[in-house]
Order: sequence, then C-alpha cells, then structure tokens
Amino acid sequence: MSVTEPAIRDVRRFGGGVELSLSVPKTLLYLSGHFPGFAVLPGVVQLDWAIRYGRQYFGLGSAAAKTVQVKFRKPIRPDRPFDLRLDYSVEQRRLSFECRDKDGVYSSGQVVFDA
Repeated sequence: MSVTEPAIRDVRRFGGGVELSLSVPKTLLYLSGHFPGFAVLPGVVQLDWAIRYGRQYFGLGSAAAKTVQVKFRKPIRPDRPFDLRLDYSVEQRRLSFECRDKDGVYSSGQVVFDA
C-alpha cells in the first residue's frame, strides 16, 4: 500500500518556528518512477510538505503563495531521516524552510503568501 505522507518522528518548537523530524517511507506514492533504481523524493513534494506543515503550525489558512524560491542541493532518499525546519515571518508573510540532516542541507527555500 502506498502512502502520501512522511513518517513524523518528532516535532520540536523553537522561538517562532518548528522543526519536524521526518523519514520518507519506501512505500511513498511519489517515489514511483522517480527514479527507477535510485528513488528520490521529488522537489515538488518537498515544497508541498513545507507549505502544508507551514499552514498547520502557523495558521496560514488558505492564503495563496505569491512567490516561491527553492534551492535543491542533494537528493533525499527513502528511509533516510531528515529534519524539516520551518520559520514564519508574520510581517513579511514569508515561510522559510530547510530540509537537512547532520551531514548538511538537502533543500531550502522561501514562500511568500498573499495578504
């Protein structure tokens, strides 16, 4: 059975942000065909999870994303734990995110929402 969500291992709040310890299950639907023999988490899924958890933890509601900036540095593989760190600036309506583990950053970015 395929799943569409990461395994959430822990949630930690800090200052104005939150950090989720995640793992990509080998049965994640989005790994199918991305890529055969070397499965990696698609970038659009990383962005979706950042926005989804940003909405959940910062009460962003259904505000539309106005601008998106993302940088992908290295692939996230299945069953490799990583942290998704989220920060939200109320004044700028900007969600910043970073996917990382002890060895470095996988991806990072910012999403600015409409008022």
